[in-house]
Amino acid sequence: MNHVRARAFVLALVGIGLASASANARELWRAGDAYIDLGGTLREIALVSRGTSSEAFGAGLAQCFPPATTSIPTPSEFANCPAFATVGDERVGTSTTRLRLRMEARANEHWSAVISFDNEFLAGTLDTFEAQAGNDLATRDFVDASGQIGTDPVAYRYSLYRGYLSFESEHLEAVVGRQRIPWGVGRLWNPIDRFNAIRPLALQPDESPGVDAINARILFSDFNQLQLVFAPGHSSDDHSYAARFQGMARDIDYGLVAGVFDGATTLGMDLSANLGEAAGRAEVVYTHPTRDVWPVGASGPARLADFWQLVVSLDYNIDWGSGVYVLAEHLYNGNALGFGEGLAGPTLDFFEQSAGVPFYAVTSPDRFGGSQVITRSSQLTGFQATYELTPEMRMAAMILYDWDGESAVFFPSMVYGPRDWVEITLGVQASAGGHFSEFGDAATTGYLILDFFF
Repeated sequence: MNHVRARAFVLALVGIGLASASANARELWRAGDAYIDLGGTLREIALVSRGTSSEAFGAGLAQCFPPATTSIPTPSEFANCPAFATVGDERVGTSTTRLRLRMEARANEHWSAVISFDNEFLAGTLDTFEAQAGNDLATRDFVDASGQIGTDPVAYRYSLYRGYLSFESEHLEAVVGRQRIPWGVGRLWNPIDRFNAIRPLALQPDESPGVDAINARILFSDFNQLQLVFAPGHSSDDHSYAARFQGMARDIDYGLVAGVFDGATTLGMDLSANLGEAAGRAEVVYTHPTRDVWPVGASGPARLADFWQLVVSLDYNIDWGSGVYVLAEHLYNGNALGFGEGLAGPTLDFFEQSAGVPFYAVTSPDRFGGSQVITRSSQLTGFQATYELTPEMRMAAMILYDWDGESAVFFPSMVYGPRDWVEITLGVQASAGGHFSEFGDAATTGYLILDFFF
């Protein structure tokens, strides 16, 4: 399919979506408790930043790995490879138009189902080194329900966002399919969430890739429940399974987690409670990896060391105007990657030697011990404030500080909803700090998001 036809196809889908639904989800059919609803959103995301040309990176990499050579470069040679000098050297701009259609059906008080499908039209600079590395490290879905037509500078992509069957009764809830499993109590970081953790600098914090899983919740009372999750992998070694008990003791909500993710045994606890007029939260996670990794610079493959992760946070609503929400949160990550060396800088730790193969490869998820909180610094602090100027407009600002590398990122944003069917978000991320620090090499990024609800 050529670019023109791909664009026409997407525009046709948009037209169908807008024609088939109103400003709110439309009830297509109802008979007693049974019903079928159809709704969706149309989102436009425009982004300007800096990235890395995959072509330039590949050309530089070829200088380190000449086709005729069979020798493996030393770690210092690899770290100073000319390819890394091209990182962040290209101005990039992208536009993503996404039509998401969501259908919900209920058969009776016990059984229901949801399916949500994305159709995306992409334009701009798409084929970057960062995008390729992100795809290599992305979570692999058990069921492949996605595809792409076209590449730089225009492409059409489709994917299943959610698709699950639910059963509900007085003491049991069960969900099978692609779903969101949010664990943890942290507002910026959730190391206890090994399924769908969302990074604090995500431009779309309402977006989670979801996970293909069987998720059962046993309800003992209003305050005590046991959750059991099994997320199948493509082999028995890649299965993830975990349990979380949630309860309350002396006005303190707590959760206890035990599981295995990417072969790493994980134990964790989260706590949340009111502290006067404020709210306090904490997460603590211990991980015991069981797989070998071979980082660049190491003498050979070795087991990743056991590590701890900790989050503590405090938030408070200040009675000023319509109310100001403020949050302070600190993360300790015992599996921090560090800052690298040479031209590779902080990207060096995202590569590892492949045993017995004369080249270096993008690291596997084993390097992170099952954690989805990936940082270069071991100590990070975040501050956030939000204020509602009017019922239609709210503003937010976030600052993240890296104590190890002494760098920071400033992330202000504004959301304006003039109607209940449209919302506009403007934001920018600007960083400061030394080379190789957590945020010092991050490119300034500006973005615009338009949401249309129907």
